[in-house]
Amino acid sequence: MRCPRLLLEAELATGRRLELPPETLRHAVSVLRLRDGAACRVFDGRGGEYHATLELSGRRSGAAVLTRVAAAPTTPALPLRLLQGIARGDHMDLAIQKAVELGVAEIWPILCQRSLSGAAHRRMDSRLQHWRGVLRAAAEQCGRNELPRLDPPRDLDAALADLPEAGLRVVADPEGDPPGVWQTARPQPGPGMLSLLVGPEGGLEAGEIAPLRSAGFFGLRLGPRVLRTETASTVGLAVLQMLYGDLA
Repeated sequence: MRCPRLLLEAELATGRRLELPPETLRHAVSVLRLRDGAACRVFDGRGGEYHATLELSGRRSGAAVLTRVAAAPTTPALPLRLLQGIARGDHMDLAIQKAVELGVAEIWPILCQRSLSGAAHRRMDSRLQHWRGVLRAAAEQCGRNELPRLDPPRDLDAALADLPEAGLRVVADPEGDPPGVWQTARPQPGPGMLSLLVGPEGGLEAGEIAPLRSAGFFGLRLGPRVLRTETASTVGLAVLQMLYGDLA
């Protein structure tokens, strides 16, 4: 049986007793069904991970007593950045969840033309908090002990201006080259972080693709079928990990 994992953003060390925040306590007791004396792992989101024993007083209070180091840092070999066009509801949740599982280092939510609306702007702070929860849960589930960085949302022009010059730039594009072509004539990643941009529901507008090409983005075609945005980001990240990263 797999050992449950809890994220506690605190200094970890053998012998420390760490009180569980209310939300973590609720998750441990009500979701994971852990009881007093249960074994678990605690990680700090920065690469530290320890075996621990839980001391629980029902649903009222609890703590984790750290015993010994459980794992080395899980920092992925390929530094990956996902620029994800903001989509509705669980489409965005799934894109973030799978990006964490596939080893991204940074996630930038992008307001594209097809994701812009007055309602989207009004709810953005609460959505960002929700996405942080999705990211944390995904890290707990998939075995990562360092958390990807989740940036505040920005529009596409701001993202291009903020994007570091170093690093390969890729956009999911129906007019791009398929993975088979990339296998034989793939561009070199060079120094810096590899960036993948995926449009929102409905994809990128034609007027958004041209500036990307001018900014040095290579088009990657993800098959002959129309993919949902969360599927496109998952497939695109997997392809890049296969070409350059830890799926090779």
